Amino acid sequence: MKLILFLVSTVFAGVLSSSSTPTWNDLRTTFGVNPFSKWDFAEMPRDLSQDTKGFTQMIGGDMCSGKNVFVGKRYWADNDPALILLFDGNGFIAGIQTSVPKSSGWVPPLHFVGRYIINETDYYTLTVYFIDPNRICAGRTSMDFAAEGTGTDLYIQVGTNPLKDYFQVPNSEADIKQTKWGFGKCFYMMGQHYWYNVTAGMNCDDFVPYCLLYNGGILNAFCFAIDYDVKPSERYEHPTNEASKGFLDPVPDCFFTDPNYKKLSTMHVYTTSNYLADRC
Repeated sequence: MKLILFLVSTVFAGVLSSSSTPTWNDLRTTFGVNPFSKWDFAEMPRDLSQDTKGFTQMIGGDMCSGKNVFVGKRYWADNDPALILLFDGNGFIAGIQTSVPKSSGWVPPLHFVGRYIINETDYYTLTVYFIDPNRICAGRTSMDFAAEGTGTDLYIQVGTNPLKDYFQVPNSEADIKQTKWGFGKCFYMMGQHYWYNVTAGMNCDDFVPYCLLYNGGILNAFCFAIDYDVKPSERYEHPTNEASKGFLDPVPDCFFTDPNYKKLSTMHVYTTSNYLADRC
């Protein structure tokens, strides 16, 4: 009898432990070094029933009504498309997007449109989900959210069908090394960067607009990386081609020879609360 009680209590304690300490316990965006800036490492809402932090649903933003090119309910702050949050059917965080207005002048590579970049009426949009897209519209329960936090995996949307067109990013750095995502450089408070198939002699039109970030061998952040100086949103970071040497290795030669290239517009997204300690 004592053995049975011990086993039951051990299993129950394990369940409590896993549900109370999710690995991805936060959501922050935009790298910066100004401790007084409201943009640097800005905390995002993850549960709409608790705090929206100024985010409101976009007009026509319910992507769970009918067949759509995204899934989730789209929210933004101050009508800024640079950062759009996706929530599930129960109001829990499910993903994140960045949308570049077509009026900005950015013309993405045609072979990326409909793949990494979705063509909307007024925007070009990049999308990442934090849970399996097939779970989003039904929604997570409060117990799911307590156990999983921000999410369990990164799913980069790579097509117009969000329920099947995605790349599930390996959580282990050892596993990403077995793919075409190549070792970049470590940057303090970002992590160890990985970029897709970057070479010195590549064409800038083949530069995939994402980076993956690992710390201690585990995925805990990523970045959007658009090869254009998108303005005026404060959500973006704007590293110059020279500054890219700090997180890319090799740096594509076209960054310096392509007259259309001046700066990247990046946005680092963090899923854990220990981002200040990220040292790879």
